[in-house]
Amino acid sequence: MCPRIVEYITYGGISIINAIPAWLGGAIAIDLKVKVAVNEGFCKMDDFLLFILNYLEREFNSKINACINVESEVPSASGLKSNSAVAAGVIYAVTRFMGRDLNPVEVARLAAIITRAHGSSITGAFDDASAATLGGAVLTDNKSMRIIKQIPIGELKVLITGYREKKNLSNIDRLKSLSRIYRELFNIALNGDLWRATTINGILVAESLMYYRSLETIGAALGLGAVAAGVSGNGPSVFAIFKPGEEGPFIDYVEENWGYYLVTNPVNTRYIV
Repeated sequence: MCPRIVEYITYGGISIINAIPAWLGGAIAIDLKVKVAVNEGFCKMDDFLLFILNYLEREFNSKINACINVESEVPSASGLKSNSAVAAGVIYAVTRFMGRDLNPVEVARLAAIITRAHGSSITGAFDDASAATLGGAVLTDNKSMRIIKQIPIGELKVLITGYREKKNLSNIDRLKSLSRIYRELFNIALNGDLWRATTINGILVAESLMYYRSLETIGAALGLGAVAAGVSGNGPSVFAIFKPGEEGPFIDYVEENWGYYLVTNPVNTRYIV
């Protein structure tokens, strides 16, 4: 018998490698939670939730009598992987509600297919959906939807700002033109220099999409001891990663120059594939 209530938590994330140029991506789960609850019955849902539900009905050839509620700590349209986290959480909870047992990678693949079909992601963001469900850091091939490598992340602090700014995708073709550079950048991350790859990616995204204020913030973070910094996703969020206890001077900088921020931590790997 199908359960009457199913709940599941996924996570937002920050970018290691933007997957748009070469379809090779990477993301780190961060402790900004997306809580999904699926109950029997009907309720008002937004267009994205209805799109996911309708897609699942077609995918499994089954009418789903479900009400989906989402509580998200992730700022929307911020580059912090909100859509992927919501899609993955909804898919996991709804399929469990139906009595189906998908593993986390199958959930991430279906989330990538659905977000691309919806038009809310260029590549489907399989890397983001994988981090949202698996935790830790992941490096992925978004075209074949394969996880290439999982990387445990130690105790660190993540400072985020810029998420209230306007997203700028007018120059996305500039980013798409960097495919050769991004293949090399993916190899840098794959060979163990994760933070160098993360920072180079963040600088390239900031420059390509003309987030010049964020570019200055990346430089300030590195000057204040960050192990990595960059623009997440396609912006507008900009983040910096610090060893615990070393983030104070950057917080002062952000308070003075942006006036708002989030402080969070990476999420440990929950599932190993």
